[in-house]
Amino acid sequence: MEFLHKFRRKNGEEASNSALFDHISMQTPKLSVLDERNNEGSKASGSYIIGTMKDQRELSISSQNASETHYETQRMMDIPSLAVRQNKYYSDGKSNEVRNSILSGSLAGMLSVSIFHPFDVIRTKMQSTTRLASKEVTKTISPKGGISSSSGPLAVFSHTIQNGGFRAFYTGFSFPLAAQACYKATVFTVNRVTQNSIVSYKSKQQQELGNFEPVKLTLQDHFLCGAIAGSTNALVFVSPVEYVRSQLIAQHTHIAEGTTHLLKYGVMKGPIDVVKATYKDKGVFGLWKGAGITLVRDFFGIGTFFLCFELGKRTVPSITGKETSSKINTIGAGMMAGFGCWCIALPMDALKTLVQTGKAKSAKNVVLKLLARDGVVSTAKQLCTGWQLAFGRGTPAAAVTLTTYSTAYHFCNTRFG
Repeated sequence: MEFLHKFRRKNGEEASNSALFDHISMQTPKLSVLDERNNEGSKASGSYIIGTMKDQRELSISSQNASETHYETQRMMDIPSLAVRQNKYYSDGKSNEVRNSILSGSLAGMLSVSIFHPFDVIRTKMQSTTRLASKEVTKTISPKGGISSSSGPLAVFSHTIQNGGFRAFYTGFSFPLAAQACYKATVFTVNRVTQNSIVSYKSKQQQELGNFEPVKLTLQDHFLCGAIAGSTNALVFVSPVEYVRSQLIAQHTHIAEGTTHLLKYGVMKGPIDVVKATYKDKGVFGLWKGAGITLVRDFFGIGTFFLCFELGKRTVPSITGKETSSKINTIGAGMMAGFGCWCIALPMDALKTLVQTGKAKSAKNVVLKLLARDGVVSTAKQLCTGWQLAFGRGTPAAAVTLTTYSTAYHFCNTRFG
């Protein structure tokens, strides 16, 4: 309305509506130009605001990424230090660690054999009664008052007492006692060194891929380390020592039954006589008779031993509610290790005894003869002869061995470094 009054004052009150219309039409392009300029200004302003918001958002994202990168960098800087410490612990070849393991293993082995050797004597006697001849011959082969394949642990125990007294339970003991220091020292030390090597290898593999997390051994790794330790021990020490022991235990049975004429080398006074007679007849490798089946037994047996021990260390604490390092957990895990070991090793141990006492040329020969004569079920039963002694001795003996080793190793580590 104000625009209309101004137009009429300028052009007179009588200005027509048509003149007014013409004037407005002439001004319209100017208004359109102004509107377009305003619109362009608004668009430019909006674009500026949008651009500014986008820049701020990108800056925020960039800052967040930088923060995460800094955190990751810090984490990666910390983790290698753990990996380096782990590598240093496992792969620097600590002479002290090997020394402590040898000392601890030797002590554990000697204590274990001192307590449980009588169980080994009875089990070996029971295993050596397995007859490989025909059924007709078997019926007439056992002398009156002797022990046979049907004799149980109590019968063998009574027979041993009657034919040698308590001392007979330690037949062939001096050689195993000295050897046990080497046995357990070898097993525990080789197992530990192999673990260190695997950890070192896996750490390097991980670090090449940019992963610096500390390596944790799997159950398969523990089995492999134990199997390597058992195989090494079997080839170097166990085969000759158990050959000598088996010869002396079998000799005791022949003496008691009056069948010494069946002894290949005659009556021998002790381990030295067995070694001399065997060396003279078969050479030095004659002492390794039965080494093949001994190797197989200890590969699977000791591998299972350390696998079950590790499994026990992971599970027993949840049952006892005690700290992982407590003695009760070590004892429980050790009993699991011993039981698992003999579940696998017992049939092969029976085969080894038959080979080393001269009743069979090879383990394969024993299995084929028994299968042909008695069938699968009876063969399996005969190869598990002495299971009562194997588990009755093996389970607590493993607990004693592992607990003694752990305690002695901790003492040596603390006292000597």
